[in-house]
Amino acid sequence: MSTTRFLGITLPLVLILALLIFFLPVGAASIYVAVTQPLALLIGSALALYVSRLYRKQLRAAFVFLAAFLFIYMLAIILFLSPFPLLVSSLQSGISETGTILVVEAIQFLNYLILVLFCIYLLKVVDIKRLSGNGWIVFAVTCILSLFVAIYPEWELFKNLFTSELPLFLYATIRLLDAALIIVLMPVIWLYIQYLKSRQKQSMTFTIVIAGIVAATLLDYLFEAVLNGFPELLGQDSPLRASVPETIFVFGYLIIAVGLYAHRKQDEWGFKAIDKAMQPEANPVEIKRGKGH
Repeated sequence: MSTTRFLGITLPLVLILALLIFFLPVGAASIYVAVTQPLALLIGSALALYVSRLYRKQLRAAFVFLAAFLFIYMLAIILFLSPFPLLVSSLQSGISETGTILVVEAIQFLNYLILVLFCIYLLKVVDIKRLSGNGWIVFAVTCILSLFVAIYPEWELFKNLFTSELPLFLYATIRLLDAALIIVLMPVIWLYIQYLKSRQKQSMTFTIVIAGIVAATLLDYLFEAVLNGFPELLGQDSPLRASVPETIFVFGYLIIAVGLYAHRKQDEWGFKAIDKAMQPEANPVEIKRGKGH
């Protein structure tokens, strides 16, 4: 098995698992999403923790923070987005709407702080200090796109942001935090990929891990922005308004787990490929002679 072959098999499978949401009955799809999303994040967290054991110092700390980020993300989904009413109602009973949003924002801020620490520890091992020309282009496009998809669908809210009620103000800051996450993440990851390439190391698996994090945030907002600009595409009561974001999240979280598993196994697969290549092939003539005696 090689990294390329593994990803060639698993990525289409991940896409199928995500698209399965469209073909399940509404009730079954809701349960499927409720199980798949946190399970994928839990597996990703465990794999990130395992990968951290393969490194020392800064890289070990970086993957520990990544594991913590995925684990807290999983807990937040279970607590606040669970379709099981007993769990949600027991948690939120006695808490006002503003209080609930404050708790959500506090958890989100903590989790993004952990992801920033992940980025900081990555930068500590990077010898390349400047973005390449392509890196600056990607960073500029990321800034524009992230801010656009965060603000445009809620433009009326942002125009009156400082006169809005507290729950709406907090909701707007959550959207800005999501945009800031992608903006901060992109140049750091680009630098790290440059570093890996300069050391002739594998960057594909790590790129896929980050792509999963970005996709789970950016594509959902992008879908919302498209619907805001072209509301005639889907009716207000269309089930696709819920199933498309759910599909995006499931796809993104599964991609993270797949990327981390491949990242964990790539050295093992590489050594096996080298061993196989160095093994001398049996000489057919000698085998035939051996049978004759």
